[in-house]
Amino acid sequence: MSSAQHLVDELERKRRQDPVPNALLAVAESDGLTQDHMRGLVRTESQCHHTEVPSYGKMLSRFPHPPAADFYVELIDLLHACGPKLDAVGESLGLPREEKDQWLWPADRRAYSYNGTLSWITAQGNQAATALAVHTDMCVYFPGCEKIVAMIRQQGVDASEEFLSYYEGDPCEGTRRRAIEVVQDGLDRGDDPREAVLMARLLEESIGDFWASAAAV
Repeated sequence: MSSAQHLVDELERKRRQDPVPNALLAVAESDGLTQDHMRGLVRTESQCHHTEVPSYGKMLSRFPHPPAADFYVELIDLLHACGPKLDAVGESLGLPREEKDQWLWPADRRAYSYNGTLSWITAQGNQAATALAVHTDMCVYFPGCEKIVAMIRQQGVDASEEFLSYYEGDPCEGTRRRAIEVVQDGLDRGDDPREAVLMARLLEESIGDFWASAAAV
């Protein structure tokens, strides 16, 4: 029987063999990152939050037992805490929160790829799949952001302290450990590991669209 760590290792192998591009990092590495790109990142991420919170709530309703229930509640709390901080980042870049209804929704289709994939996983995925997808999200998103901030600092690009502080940290090391526990619990309950890997990889690929949307200014 596959273990949760085995699935994590399998996804890491896929990541090395067939990496999902980070278009925003590519812009930064070419010394082309501007505040327009930063605003694109904030706008794309802000609308993703509108899907993530209800998705985690649905996961909680589908798997209302420990350790899954505690994990999904933790995710909801994390997203609620991030909302005001991200709004402050937007304001520091000239996106006032009182005008959020005017700037929130990017026109680029790729901005919604993540939302669609996460919604499908939420509705159709087994417990192991939902938790492995979230784990993969955290393993890809936070390092991607940290690399972008590192390039900003290295190149001396004009960026607000709010932006740098928000995107530089990785607050989810403990959450990732708990995600693996939830994956393992799902596998122990009979979840199909192939489904978990498929859905987690699809969510990772949708994050590639997330980066591309943020970079499309």
